[in-house]
Amino acid sequence: MRAITSIEMRHLRTFLAVAETENFTRAAERLGISQPSISQQIKELETALSTALFVRHGPRVRLTDVGRSFRERAALVAGKFAEACRIVSDAETLKFGHLDVGVIPALAAPWIPQALEHMGRTYPGVVVSVHERSSSDIETEVESGRYEVGVGILSRTSPRLRYERLREDRMCLVVSKTHALATQKSVPLKALADERVALMSPSFLWRHMTDEALRRANVRARIAYELETIDTLLRTTFRCNTATLVPSVVLDGREDLDLVAIPVSSWTPRLELGLIWLKSARPAPAPRAFAELIRKHVGNPRPTSRTAGS
Repeated sequence: MRAITSIEMRHLRTFLAVAETENFTRAAERLGISQPSISQQIKELETALSTALFVRHGPRVRLTDVGRSFRERAALVAGKFAEACRIVSDAETLKFGHLDVGVIPALAAPWIPQALEHMGRTYPGVVVSVHERSSSDIETEVESGRYEVGVGILSRTSPRLRYERLREDRMCLVVSKTHALATQKSVPLKALADERVALMSPSFLWRHMTDEALRRANVRARIAYELETIDTLLRTTFRCNTATLVPSVVLDGREDLDLVAIPVSSWTPRLELGLIWLKSARPAPAPRAFAELIRKHVGNPRPTSRTAGS
């Protein structure tokens, strides 16, 4: 058994070439190696198997009975090995594959559909599973290896993660175009003291930022609605003619909602948005391709709903 384990794929390729051509010289030409190398590999193979595989008749060689039996199995092994190599090659060239992406709800609609459109067109064999989660959940899943890449707010808190900044954003006041504040170029937080507002639920990071900012500004907002999804929040803002506070990026690709984003003059915190990777692992081809599409989209975003004053 120890001798048999020394057999390598090169021995099988050489054996199969000699068996098919019945000539060492022609087998050498086919494989692009020297004839002595062919002879040496066949000798090594026969020694490892402790049996003769060929009978020599001058320049020609013929398979022995054992050689014919071995040829059938060797061809199967070589075929399986070639198939395994093709699978790796196909995965590397993105002919097939599977990718798990974590994304915060704020970026799901603005960034993800366009990336999926290009992925589907360029790499139709790759299945992309998109999971909308909070930023902390995404970091946990990327660290565990369950998600290959995350798209969200960069907390920069984990030493095991690599944070790639793509865009900086600010929280803004969003209202319908018929709202009383819609024509303002900017508004202070104190303007919300007399306004009914719709906000995301406390499970969202920027809700905590909003609450803290209102507290610092000594403003008690009249919270009318607390919602769990971005689309419901924005559509409620439009239909109920309330105000809301969200990162401006959430309006990208939502022009149909007819909303206005107004800068908040007294609010300085900024959000870093981008990609989240596991430091210790080199990204596979699929997440690398997906990330590149996200980068291109962020660098060339589609027109967003107009901001105040535009």
